[in-house]
Amino acid sequence: MDNIDGQQTEKIDGIDFVRHLITECRYDDAFEMLGRMEEEAPDNYEINYELARLQFETGDYYSAIANYEEVLSHHQSPVIFYNLGCAYEANDEPDKAISAHLKAVTMNEKFPYSYKKLGMLFMSRGDMESAKEYFEDYIKLDVAEDEIKSINNILDRINK
Repeated sequence: MDNIDGQQTEKIDGIDFVRHLITECRYDDAFEMLGRMEEEAPDNYEINYELARLQFETGDYYSAIANYEEVLSHHQSPVIFYNLGCAYEANDEPDKAISAHLKAVTMNEKFPYSYKKLGMLFMSRGDMESAKEYFEDYIKLDVAEDEIKSINNILDRINK
């Protein structure tokens, strides 16, 4: 796109603008824009993804789950399974959360975020052996030193 001086300017697409609105906590504007975009392109799963992120951010976990599942019917990735797992957890569905996080680590054995979530979820269920296993797998991955220290403290408590 050229400006008045004939120089190239970057055009911001709708999805990027929605992401900017979410970053700025302008949720109503983001919802409105996503609604318009969905009318124009109902099969664009990126819209569902951003809508799910926004719904999660605003506490509508049920709708976020529905949109993450719609995205997964088009495209699967560890990040989407991770986000779905977090939405299930927030919606008080721990079994489904565990299932989603297991799918994330199955897709990418080096995806640390779901290992930590699995450790936490199993720990909250009282399954300390499984929690320990996932925490140990987590700290073997590329995670920050302070995370390793924090998880080692949790492992010390589990082992007592």
